Amino acid sequence: MDFFNCYGYGRLSREDIGKAESDSIKNQRDLIHAYVSRHPELRLAMEGYDDGYTGTDFERPHFKEMLEAVRAGKVNCVIVKDLSRFGREYIEAGQYIEKLFPALGVRFIAINDNYDTQHLDSSSSLTLPFKNLINDAYCRDTSIKIRSHFDVKRRNGDFIGSFAVYGYAKSPENKNKLVVDPDAAEIVREIFASRIAGRSCQGIADDMNKLDVLSPMEYKRSQGMNFKSGYRIHSKTKWTAVAVRRILQNEVYLGVMTQGKRTTPNYKVKTVVERPPEEWMRVEGTHAAIVSLEDFQLAARLMATDTRMAPGAKAVYPMAGIVCCGDCKGNMARKTSACGGKTYAYYVCATHRADKSVCSMHSISEAKLEQAVLAGINLHIQEVVELSGALAAIQRRPMRQVAAERMDHHLTELRTKLVKTQGIRDSLYRRYAAGEVSEADFYEFKRIFTSDCEEVEQAIETQQRQMDNLLVNAAPDSPWIEHFRQFGRLDVLTRDALVRLVDRILVYEGGCIEIVFRYQSQHDQAMSLVMAAGDLKEAM
Repeated sequence: MDFFNCYGYGRLSREDIGKAESDSIKNQRDLIHAYVSRHPELRLAMEGYDDGYTGTDFERPHFKEMLEAVRAGKVNCVIVKDLSRFGREYIEAGQYIEKLFPALGVRFIAINDNYDTQHLDSSSSLTLPFKNLINDAYCRDTSIKIRSHFDVKRRNGDFIGSFAVYGYAKSPENKNKLVVDPDAAEIVREIFASRIAGRSCQGIADDMNKLDVLSPMEYKRSQGMNFKSGYRIHSKTKWTAVAVRRILQNEVYLGVMTQGKRTTPNYKVKTVVERPPEEWMRVEGTHAAIVSLEDFQLAARLMATDTRMAPGAKAVYPMAGIVCCGDCKGNMARKTSACGGKTYAYYVCATHRADKSVCSMHSISEAKLEQAVLAGINLHIQEVVELSGALAAIQRRPMRQVAAERMDHHLTELRTKLVKTQGIRDSLYRRYAAGEVSEADFYEFKRIFTSDCEEVEQAIETQQRQMDNLLVNAAPDSPWIEHFRQFGRLDVLTRDALVRLVDRILVYEGGCIEIVFRYQSQHDQAMSLVMAAGDLKEAM
């Protein structure tokens, strides 16, 4: 009697769990053992069972082990519970069963499908492709349903990742909701504060490693999570500039859930592809924020504008990435020179350094620039405080309402003008159709009046926006006023104060500078109200 050395193989995927008890690994093993015991010519030499692998994925550990045993001649028979346990991709499954195994003289048995290549008849040969096709269709249908289910969850803002983002944990009551992890959240806030203060991403990473702060990966492991990553290099993963940058750029810390950035083409192709941003599923307010919108936007702005640090420096210079040439609007580069045993720093136009024919040098001493900027900031803060007092005085008088009424009256005039202009434009066609206006005149006048209508519509939009912002931005306790007032008077120009208060510093030839402050539009609106109130007071 010829004996067959058999490999007993089984598989269980995530989508199979809970559907059929007969598909469990234990029952598959018991079924194969029982079948071998009833057939004296079969000897179970090896067995392997892949748990948690889909049927369309043939890169399974024990499946590969089985193929190696087949090719090495260790086994000459493969036994499975049924064809679906072998694989659900009908083309590749057929390649193994109908080509590879026969070529190697390997017997294949699918117990429940009553399929045995040792006793193959014509009906069995015809049935096999259809059964594999049905298994493939089942897998396709399952994949579509799972994808649809996950898409619904993403659109609802439900978190569907295996592990919570650093700074958060999965809610004990709802695994699809994130809650703040106090310890990790504090590290996230420190990272944002350090970046705003001028530390580089690499510098922040070095600080974390010196303080023995667990990296996001190690922190997950310390919490008992079985977390694996392809980024692991050392036995204990350290903080890196890349990890810091990911935190600084992740909107999840604003309470925004963004998912669906990556996908696979279909259930057969497992290659991950990037989706365009317009296809991402972004839902706001799904969980508590860890950092403020202002700090997040500020960090993002600094990531885009900061210059490189000098060798050995721990942080960028206070005005790095903020000082610009007033004429070409390019960056100003910091340079140093030694004279009389002292080192002097100054800023020059970077565009001029690259091409002297494009712009002039615009050289200015760093010490003088910092002194002038410090004085300008203190003056602006004082002005904002005084402006707040003027707004409070206006609020106590009816002038504010009078100013609003004046703006509303102007808005009414603009709308009347728009209706009149539109009426003239519309009457042109009737006159053209009646032969009163030539074709050339018709199109010329139509162009003029259409342009007039667009200008009036723009003016109406601007006026309406000003009215909407009147009570918000011109209130004495407006957030932007409090933003400046909290700094009081500065004695030293710090990086933190500079980036929070100043948008950019323009340096002109001859040493003249212009400071463009943050919240400039709100400041201008408030000033306009104060000036308008003064005019109204005179008129009353």
